[in-house]
Amino acid sequence: IYFVCSAAERCVTDCEEGQGATCGGLANPVSDNLFADPMSCCLAELDWRFVDFCEADSLLINCYEGTGKYYRGDTAGRPVCVRDCDPEVTGDTTCGGLVEDTYIIFHDTAEECCSIEYNWMNNELCAARSDQIQVNKYWPDMTNSKCILDSQTPAEELSIMIYNSTAECCSEGIHWLSETECLTASAL
Repeated sequence: IYFVCSAAERCVTDCEEGQGATCGGLANPVSDNLFADPMSCCLAELDWRFVDFCEADSLLINCYEGTGKYYRGDTAGRPVCVRDCDPEVTGDTTCGGLVEDTYIIFHDTAEECCSIEYNWMNNELCAARSDQIQVNKYWPDMTNSKCILDSQTPAEELSIMIYNSTAECCSEGIHWLSETECLTASAL
């Protein structure tokens, strides 16, 4: 039989502490709601936590690997979307850590996450930075009046427009120079 331990934010079993890893002391049958399993307890008593995470935490098992879905990265200290998984366990640097709380919104893809959570950014750049892949497109360096290949020098400002070719970047992004002047300045 399980009941909630509010201090630990998990469900514990009704047994004296020390008799087992999940024991949380004896439940008070008058004030504690009792449940047949930790999932029922989590759903009823800890509804702000993701139920799968809560259940694994209550059972003290480390098999919960997260959903693998994307969420807003600033909650994990990152400027783009990250995935719900543990980077230390998986070795995957796109992981931002396991999400415990239900107020975090999940998205199926990096593109979806970026378009909703970071709608002021260029979606393609945001998604590429989220998935940590290179973008072989050009961005206008307006300070130096030239176009730069993002895969060689990634843009720091992710709201910037990107273009398929240097010529397109020059004509639309560095429009105050002639195309020839811009292409010459942009030569690698």
